Amino acid sequence: MSRDYTCFGLKDKVAIVTGASQGIGKSLAISLAEAGAHVALVSRTQSALEEVAKEIRALDREALVIPVDISAVSSIREMINRTHQHFGKIDILINNAAWTATTDALEVTEEEWDRTVDTSLKSIFFASQEAARIMIPQGGGKIINIGSTLGQVTFKGRSVYAAVKAGVHHLTRSLAYEWSSKGVNVNAVGPCITETATRRELFERPGYKEWATGQMLPVGRWAQPEDFVGATLFLCSSLSDMVVGHILMVDGGWTLH
Repeated sequence: MSRDYTCFGLKDKVAIVTGASQGIGKSLAISLAEAGAHVALVSRTQSALEEVAKEIRALDREALVIPVDISAVSSIREMINRTHQHFGKIDILINNAAWTATTDALEVTEEEWDRTVDTSLKSIFFASQEAARIMIPQGGGKIINIGSTLGQVTFKGRSVYAAVKAGVHHLTRSLAYEWSSKGVNVNAVGPCITETATRRELFERPGYKEWATGQMLPVGRWAQPEDFVGATLFLCSSLSDMVVGHILMVDGGWTLH
């Protein structure tokens, strides 16, 4: 059943969501459609994107499926160009796609480093750059980067990912400083531990839930993908026009300690 997000004023806006095939990205893509936006869905896996597209089209919104590997700048340009050609504008870009391994710092390989940086940081910069080249001449737009609690605090086995997400947070501030006067707002949402299909094995480890919810999350539970919808739609909307370069932590209190 569709939820009523019309209060965010996003009817007929055009949004791009990377990493839209599952988890947080899928939830954000569908919520944008529920708010009235048309959505370009970006991920490597076309079949999974087509399933998300069906849900969006059932809401009487357009869904454009773009299966690309956004770690490559040529693919990023293809993604932006296809969206612009199809819809004639780009109002919102949500940089959600990311990749990481859980590896002790002594064991991190060059391949893991490059894949994490390329997918989770380089892609954000170049997608934002390409989108801004369209948004600025058209009069403005909104860019929302998905950061992380690990952009604020550190965690064992996630050194590269933590460095990358800290980079995402500071890149958000830097781009906001450059582009806000040109009508492009850049902000970020910082999720905490989130229950998704790709993390199910981690959550099922003995004692993990008790540790995470007892010591790291004062709210007493880990997040669901839907927990990030309100913050993200707010940053997509005109309600946040004076919010510039902000990292909105949606982390259940993780970064309080």
